[in-house]
Amino acid sequence: MYKHIKSLTSLRGIAALVVVVHHFCSYGLPKTGSTLSNYSNFFTNGYLWVDFFFILSGFIMTHVYAENFYLKVSLKNYSLYLFSRFARIYPIHIFIISLFVGLEFVKLLFLNASVFTGKFNLTALVANIFILQAFDLKCPPLLWCNTYWNEPSWSISVEFFIYCIFPFLLLILLKNNLKSDLIIYHFTLFSILILITFTRGNLDTIIGIPSIARCGLECILGIITYKIYRRGDYKKYFNLNLLAIIAITWIILIMHYYWHNFRNIHDWLILPAFSLLILSVSINNKSVTSKFLNSQLMLYIGTISYSIYMVHWFIQELLKVFWFYKFHDVFGKGFTEYQSLISLGVFLMIILLAASLTYKFVEVPARNYLKSKILDKQCIESY
Repeated sequence: MYKHIKSLTSLRGIAALVVVVHHFCSYGLPKTGSTLSNYSNFFTNGYLWVDFFFILSGFIMTHVYAENFYLKVSLKNYSLYLFSRFARIYPIHIFIISLFVGLEFVKLLFLNASVFTGKFNLTALVANIFILQAFDLKCPPLLWCNTYWNEPSWSISVEFFIYCIFPFLLLILLKNNLKSDLIIYHFTLFSILILITFTRGNLDTIIGIPSIARCGLECILGIITYKIYRRGDYKKYFNLNLLAIIAITWIILIMHYYWHNFRNIHDWLILPAFSLLILSVSINNKSVTSKFLNSQLMLYIGTISYSIYMVHWFIQELLKVFWFYKFHDVFGKGFTEYQSLISLGVFLMIILLAASLTYKFVEVPARNYLKSKILDKQCIESY
């Protein structure tokens, strides 16, 4: 049975909150983003933490499943593993989609608005139900399309595809030595730079089919990072606290600045820093960083992070609809900077409350129910 790495759970929570603030500042109430960007572009660049999720996913999945797929991928193990991942991601996804469907009827009844149009069309709805929203082949150019009812769920679609091939990645990569791992890591990094450069020029807009490569390559970075973690040799030569400080400083500097030119290099440079951060905090110690990440509050936020990530876009859309119904105007149009920042704080509290409820009453019960029906209690547990 694998050992739970608590600090990574907390990091997942931090990443989810950064993405939430980024979306609120960019799409919910842009005035908030303008206010914050006067001081730092940290949240303007918040989309980069989705890439942190992909690297972290590769790391954690290897931690959980390495023993199962080191020698071979049997049909039984593969089936149990894949269903375990499905039970982990699908219930909350389909629950949020059902809420969006309900919101369309609210628009029809109370706003007399056109419904099931634009990005909320019925074809996209079917794609979302089958978690195929990132696979619309009709969208030009490079499959740039509005097929995401719940905007953040594009990553769920591509991640499930990567889940399908992940055991085979492990089968190939786990047997390599350190030299091969380092070569693969650097080649993968270079491949991501090529992907960014010849698609959209930044990581934020790599969605659709190209996002499969984005997710898969970053997952490989996570696998290699985990293998270095398991070897443990780096602890002989590097101080973990110093590595954490370097990684955090590196990430903050990249997040703080917004390069209008060379966006591809800017976004790409943060990826090895994410690997270094994951590596440096995976070993518990008495540092301030470890104590912070292992606090009860941070662990709880990390525990409900998936619900935070999945529910926040719906709350944002619901807020816009309610505001228009109540005040007949765009949400936050006349807000001052102070009111915008207060709105962000209130929004975050609502998200944490909503995520706590969906985690307790939807995510966990549904996952446990599915596993109890299909999986034996001794089968692989999801992280």
